[in-house]
Amino acid sequence: MSGEKSPEVAIPVSRSKVGFLAIASLAMAVAAGWMLLAAPGVGSNSFHQFVLGFGIFFFLLLAYGHLRTLTAKEPGFVINRQGFFFRPTGLAFGWVDWADVTEIREGLGRGGAFLSIRLRDPQKYISRGNGLQRLAKTINWRLSGSPVTFTSGSLQADPAEFLQIVRMFFSEAKRTESGALSPGPSPM
Repeated sequence: MSGEKSPEVAIPVSRSKVGFLAIASLAMAVAAGWMLLAAPGVGSNSFHQFVLGFGIFFFLLLAYGHLRTLTAKEPGFVINRQGFFFRPTGLAFGWVDWADVTEIREGLGRGGAFLSIRLRDPQKYISRGNGLQRLAKTINWRLSGSPVTFTSGSLQADPAEFLQIVRMFFSEAKRTESGALSPGPSPM
């Protein structure tokens, strides 16, 4: 770019939604702990004990991620002509360059806009983060076709407007990318 500053859109996290998710996650961890320790007959066999133990771990991990999101000062979603960054999940796929994106699959639901970002090299994004994050991104990749999937549900944004912003920046990036190609040999 020729010294011009790229326009950027930053969308903050919805503290009320993320706070609710943190409380709900803690409640689920407590419920699984109660079933494991106090509910008569529920945690009596080893399979139930494993599932409930995993549930406690999983929901405490979710609560931790939500509490970290609540205490962060950065916006939840940042997008510009070069790419985007989504913070509210613990998957840590980091900055995503538009040059790596081949397609965006989207949907609207009660929880917000859902995006599945198709990438040229998914392994580049799967390899980022710790072992648990890599496992979660591998599962995302197998289930949805991309390690980079997220919803706008935890952001302070109208889902339709959120999709419109993402489409606009993606279209602009792809238009710029295709315009940057060589025009080919000069005609004789």
